[in-house]
Amino acid sequence: SCPTPMLTTPQRDELSKYIAADSTVLESSGFEELVNNRRGKSDFGRDVKNIKHKAGRYLHHLKKRGANVVLQTPPWSLERLEETIKRGPHKSSEEHAEFLREELLDFVQKGFWTILPWRLVKKYKRMLRILRISPMGVVPQRARRPRLIVDYSCFDLNRETLKLAPKEAMQFGKALERILAQIVAANPAHGPVQLIKVDIADGFYRVWLNLADIPKLAVSIPSLRGEEPLLAFPLVLPMGWTESPPYFCAATETVTDVANQRALNNWRPPPHRLDEASDSKPNAGEPSLGATSSQAASSTDLPDTIPNRAFKKRLLSRFDVFVDDFIGMGQGNRQQLTNLRRILLHTLDEVFRPLEAGDSPNRKEPASVKKLLQGDACWATRKVVLGWIIDTLKMTIELPPHRVERLNEILASMPRSQKRVSVKKWQQVLGELRSMSIAIPGSRGLFSLLHEALRHQEPGARIRLSRGVHDCLDDFRWISNDLAARPTRLYEIVPQTHPELLGAQDACGHGMGGVWFPASPHLQSRPPSPSAANETRVDPDSRSPLASSNDVGPILWRARFEPDIVKDLVSFDNPSGQVTNSDLELAATIVQHDIAAHQCDVRERTISSGSDNTPAVAWQRKGSTTTLSAPAYLLRLQTLHQRFHRYFSSISYIPGVVNIMADDASRLFDMSDHQLLTH
Repeated sequence: SCPTPMLTTPQRDELSKYIAADSTVLESSGFEELVNNRRGKSDFGRDVKNIKHKAGRYLHHLKKRGANVVLQTPPWSLERLEETIKRGPHKSSEEHAEFLREELLDFVQKGFWTILPWRLVKKYKRMLRILRISPMGVVPQRARRPRLIVDYSCFDLNRETLKLAPKEAMQFGKALERILAQIVAANPAHGPVQLIKVDIADGFYRVWLNLADIPKLAVSIPSLRGEEPLLAFPLVLPMGWTESPPYFCAATETVTDVANQRALNNWRPPPHRLDEASDSKPNAGEPSLGATSSQAASSTDLPDTIPNRAFKKRLLSRFDVFVDDFIGMGQGNRQQLTNLRRILLHTLDEVFRPLEAGDSPNRKEPASVKKLLQGDACWATRKVVLGWIIDTLKMTIELPPHRVERLNEILASMPRSQKRVSVKKWQQVLGELRSMSIAIPGSRGLFSLLHEALRHQEPGARIRLSRGVHDCLDDFRWISNDLAARPTRLYEIVPQTHPELLGAQDACGHGMGGVWFPASPHLQSRPPSPSAANETRVDPDSRSPLASSNDVGPILWRARFEPDIVKDLVSFDNPSGQVTNSDLELAATIVQHDIAAHQCDVRERTISSGSDNTPAVAWQRKGSTTTLSAPAYLLRLQTLHQRFHRYFSSISYIPGVVNIMADDASRLFDMSDHQLLTH
């Protein structure tokens, strides 16, 4: 029998037609004409230059010129370009080649990218002089299509990029904290806070690159069987380039600033074309969404408020943004909330123009209509915001079910019997735990030992999981179980303007001591536990009953250190000691908090103390350290103590000459309690 002949005909798909068409335009008219034909009209608004914001002229520059790509290293040689072409794209691109081709087809049709054969690119010297090639990758996403991303760090292109985009536009890192602070500060007398989300469709792809700089961000993509090597050129801001976020955020932060100013001035905009889509209710089966604005008024699940809260006087009308996700927070009736949403939509239209006659059929509205129809812009008191479920009626924040499952999966993959793990997996574990710790009190102080493990990699890129590391993972397991029992209350993670307790502490080689002063007349003593309801509170020194009143007065405390601690203290006479004075000062801050938690009802209240030791202040503020010594374990104790007693603590530096009361309490052990109080 004759052998089966091998197929030699190159494969073709829909994308191949566009590659051929763009190649023809390149050869006949040049690269500039090709880019102009593909991109069409800018997505920026017609009058963006005149928007009432200092960034208006800058956005107009981006509209006309595009984002600049300036590299600080010499151009690549032809030999290096050829080697990179042979190397090809990222492995994930090959694994998702079919999806990648479909996605690139969509991007080409929308005018975001153009794809050209390497054979033709080599003919154009102007392109070749500045050409860089990076690999394309594919990132899987939960319950969503994968996302294309370019690995611009592979050949150090991100590091070599001169940072020209406005860094002040990068404000999204604190977005969640700002949102929670606004909710906590809202006056409950105006009703519960309502939330909406408005996502920008096609995000980064609405901002052009400077035409002359496009070849610097070229990308290698997988070819079909028999197809020649291809290069993809982004015509707009690509995912993965270090300057894409600040360039894009310059636009979204401008929208937010202008919308907030208009809300403050009580602007009454006309109806918006997307009003009906924005009123779409979320799916009934969505577990993470609760009462809408029409249902919230009848809710009886409003939490009790503490009299010392510093609430704002006026209705909350505020917007924030996380890159391309706008979050609206408002109070009031249906008409007031509708008006607030219209402010955001109209302002968005001024920065990114709405659909117009003559636009490509593939162009979308600036606001994602798909997300609007899913109920994102429907006002509600319970919504998934930035990956967290925020409930403004119960004043809680919690992980969505899929993130709780992921947390349990991570912890289950690290049993105590496991002694070693790869560096890559450990970095992934730390990254995911960090992302979940933002709004989980009790987790921030558990990272000292986990991060320290990275500094002691064994040969073969393995991480040793010590007993201390497993103890911290066990703490995370306890927190995970506790999250299921009670979501985190916002008052545990958002500080109040006026603390309920003010104090200071100090420590030295003799002992430690501190003082607390109630800063609020509403602060009460700690309620007794059920098991101690009938017990008499007795001072251990005088054996006399303490006051039974709920009023809290000034509290002075002190404690001697055990002789073995004093003996091991580092000093000029004992340079080989294992305990430093800063360790003792950090311990004093924890005891200071414990005194407050046992003497006063500090649940969901802010307490603030001062220390004259800068390392102790820094450790408490950061919540972690990079040592295996006492501070790592003390911070672990502090963070679990804070979660158990549900308070928010802040600590600040005070000069030693001012810290007299705490200083005396930690030193004057020759005085009796009565003498010290008199002193």
